[in-house]
Amino acid sequence: KVPIFTSMFSSLIHFPGYSLCLDSKDPVPPLIDRRWRGRAQQRLEALQQLALGQPSLQIPPIVYEDPEVSGRNRYKYFARPLIPSNMLLPPNVCYATEMIDPFILSATRDSKIFGPKLRTLGTQTDYRDGEAQTDPYSPEYVVPSGSVPELLTLAILTWGRGLPAGLAEVEMIERAREKRAWEATLPAMDNAAQIAKRRKMMDDMERKEWAFREQEIEKLQEIRLRVLKKLLLRQQEKQSELDAKRLDDHWQNHQKAKKEKMKKIQHDFVLMLRKLIAKRKNVMGKLERRDIIKEYTDFASQTYAPLSRIGYFPDNHSERFVVKNFYLNTFAGLCELEAALPHSVTQAKIKAPKPKHTTTKTGFVKRAARLEVQLALVHQALLEKKNKVEEPKKPLRFLKKIEKPVPRPPTPILEKPSV
Repeated sequence: KVPIFTSMFSSLIHFPGYSLCLDSKDPVPPLIDRRWRGRAQQRLEALQQLALGQPSLQIPPIVYEDPEVSGRNRYKYFARPLIPSNMLLPPNVCYATEMIDPFILSATRDSKIFGPKLRTLGTQTDYRDGEAQTDPYSPEYVVPSGSVPELLTLAILTWGRGLPAGLAEVEMIERAREKRAWEATLPAMDNAAQIAKRRKMMDDMERKEWAFREQEIEKLQEIRLRVLKKLLLRQQEKQSELDAKRLDDHWQNHQKAKKEKMKKIQHDFVLMLRKLIAKRKNVMGKLERRDIIKEYTDFASQTYAPLSRIGYFPDNHSERFVVKNFYLNTFAGLCELEAALPHSVTQAKIKAPKPKHTTTKTGFVKRAARLEVQLALVHQALLEKKNKVEEPKKPLRFLKKIEKPVPRPPTPILEKPSV
């Protein structure tokens, strides 16, 4: 976009503010050769790229032919030396060049000089040590004959299923100990009396165990009941939230429909009002032609300020006409602009005011100075008079005036009526 300076800020169609100009841009820089280099050169470049990541890859060396500087191609490298006139050497002296080995391009040679291209500094696994942890080790054991260790009775407890032991496991171990102690106190089955006693003790123990089992069942039922209550409360809360959300959405939809309906009614009202105003302007129904002169003389007409309801938006795409300045929109531009300013702008110089001379060279006071002194005295006198506070009168020290009271009026008397 190239701005047109005569109509840069114009928004009219027939006076555009800018024009379009095509700028040719070549993505290939001129320093790159555009000629075909052949398949062999492309394969060699691909191998060189692969050799950067794989040092073991062998690249065929590139052997350049001998330029034969001192041979048949000597004339290409020969030039007349610039010898001063005071030198004693002959003018056609040429020094022989030293033979140099042909240059060989190799990735292994570069890796030996500069080191390997890629190095592994460290590795990190995706697994933690805790994931490889196994169950605690249980060593082998030997039980002597005739003995039953108490520890073997707890073989049903394993890691994660009872171990480490909690309160319930400790209570179970205590009950097992009590039962073993009770079994040791059972009488032998020698006679009928011992058998009856043994049966009675076993019945009592069985009732006791059934009572304990009932207590355990009641505890489990209470726990399940509490869990069920929590689930029911949670379900009820979710249902209430869903109901509230559904009601809220329904209310929002009603409000949206209400606003749209009110907006439509307002739009229809404004439209009909405009139609009535237009009909009132032309009551007789006469057709009037367009007065172009009147439209262009009136700056509030549709020519200068078209209405958006007609379909024209004058401020549309107004950002195209915004002047973008490098010196005002960027920090570097501001710094450059500040550096270009003179020192008189950035460094203010303040001169102290010179005192006014009220006397002449001969020592005579000037008239203006005398007038200023007189005005200052008058102003001071006026201020003192204005701010002066009246002092209260001091009472007499020896004489004191006694004020006489006001005499009372005579009392009215009613005359006696004559009989």
